[in-house]
Amino acid sequence: MDNIWGIFKSSHGASEPQKLPVHDHFLQPSAFIIDCSGCSETKNDADGYFCFECNFYVHKECAESPLEINHPSHSHPLKLRWSGPPGYSDKCCCFCGETLRLLVYHCSICNFSLDTACARKHEIPSIDYPKAHEHRLHLLAKRVSFPCACGKDVPGAPYLCHQCNFMIHSDCLVLPRVIHLTRHEHRISRSYFIGPGKFSCGVCHLELDWRYGGYRCSICPDYVVHLRCATRDDVWDGIDLDGIPEEEEEIEKPFEVVDDNVIKHFSHEHDLELNESGDVCHETIHCSACALPVYFDPYCICSSPSCDFVLHKTCANLPRKLRHELHKHTLTLRPNTNPDEEHGYNLFNCTVCQQLCSGFKYVCSSCDVQIDVRCTSVKEPIIHESHLQHKLFFTSPEAKYCGACGENASTVLNCVDCGFSLGYDCATLPKNVKHKCDTHFLSVCYGEEASGQYWCEACEREVDPRRRFYTCEDCSTTLHIKCVIGEFTFWRPGKMAISSHEVAIVPNDSASRPYCYMCRTRCEDTSGVIYVSEEYICSSKCLEEYVDFSITFSNTQTVEMALDQLELFRLDHISHSWSIL
Repeated sequence: MDNIWGIFKSSHGASEPQKLPVHDHFLQPSAFIIDCSGCSETKNDADGYFCFECNFYVHKECAESPLEINHPSHSHPLKLRWSGPPGYSDKCCCFCGETLRLLVYHCSICNFSLDTACARKHEIPSIDYPKAHEHRLHLLAKRVSFPCACGKDVPGAPYLCHQCNFMIHSDCLVLPRVIHLTRHEHRISRSYFIGPGKFSCGVCHLELDWRYGGYRCSICPDYVVHLRCATRDDVWDGIDLDGIPEEEEEIEKPFEVVDDNVIKHFSHEHDLELNESGDVCHETIHCSACALPVYFDPYCICSSPSCDFVLHKTCANLPRKLRHELHKHTLTLRPNTNPDEEHGYNLFNCTVCQQLCSGFKYVCSSCDVQIDVRCTSVKEPIIHESHLQHKLFFTSPEAKYCGACGENASTVLNCVDCGFSLGYDCATLPKNVKHKCDTHFLSVCYGEEASGQYWCEACEREVDPRRRFYTCEDCSTTLHIKCVIGEFTFWRPGKMAISSHEVAIVPNDSASRPYCYMCRTRCEDTSGVIYVSEEYICSSKCLEEYVDFSITFSNTQTVEMALDQLELFRLDHISHSWSIL
């Protein structure tokens, strides 16, 4: 401390320390650029006082504040406290709303507080803001309950108009006038009074009181949104469109029609032929977009005999630009299949369901967001088999426990009637799947009352019938969801390049499951197994260790794969009709 004190005196002169009533120790005159303990103002070159014993710093004018003042905003004298606001207060300045520091002017009769900077202002703040109100608004420096346009009682003093009896929170005052949300196709405009009617908010889907304000669509009069819901950071892109002319957005088509049942899709170099025969394709034939087996759905197949590219008909129609409630910005469809492109075929971790995927994805050019096309196929409101009694909505990005699986989910759909939540990983489960334990298709059952015991045909462990499981309606076979849906369910089978290694994703459906080269345990995931350098790898974690390559999914695409010829599952097809079961 002596060395520090010597350096300080030599650089700032020999000013003598002073004892002031605002602090228990001696204070040395200084000009440090640090936060003042008295006010919320930041001053880079202000004179002040510093205590080397407890790192207390205060601006000179705050340190020399009188012990008692009479302020025009309040009818009682305000006394200076130097130990912070009292415990019963809300610890916020009644003028600026900022959190109070150690020096506070306070009236204990009215629970009224000002920081030292606001206490030096001898005029009550007022503002002209035509975007909010036609008359001049004056700050009421007092905590009161009042009918603000937002309908909420939040910290801070209101601004009021004496002519109109209009009152509004200071942060509601500057709300944007015209905005566009990805949840709605039209622009919506701010109104401080909605008017008579029965409304529910388009974001939280709770009741919106017509006596207060909100955002409203001029084209869809029943579409209204709470003021604070519409301007949430996860909902609004932060752009006020007031005064900006609305331009018609050019929509790029996902494909061009070449001929009857022949299209040219933007994601592929060859023409695709439509097949709507309803024949059941082999389970190794996967859609390049959603990575799920084609099965009996209509699909588009590549016209080139040497190319096994295929898309579900529904996936071929996916829009190239998408506005979705899952994200506040417009999303762009990225094929994720062409190794010649900058963002070629690669694995990615879906921002929404947290599944590792290799199909098409929707990405945001402004944010680190990558969403699998299965998740964007879920549009609110939905009626889901796990909760048939009410509709489900995406109301907030908060993680919750999923009512279907009982596990914590990072992104959920919510029921506003009873509080039920459904994770997107459960909402996007394939409804019909094939498994080696049964010759028929399995379907999802979301729980049932049962007196007997259920057993999983794959792992031979007990199945809880009250929870979701896969079952065969013909044979009554039951399997755990995790025994059917594994890590490789959303990886397209075939050969690919990871780092310097050629890797193949193959089915794990042999009679004897192979041993993992890395962890030396049997590969239990029936959805697939990694085959590399004549060795089997059971998971992406073991693969990461094998290739000594860090797989990081949250920030950038660190695992880039070059799509090799898919010779592993080359199926004999004549006239582009694949072999069927």
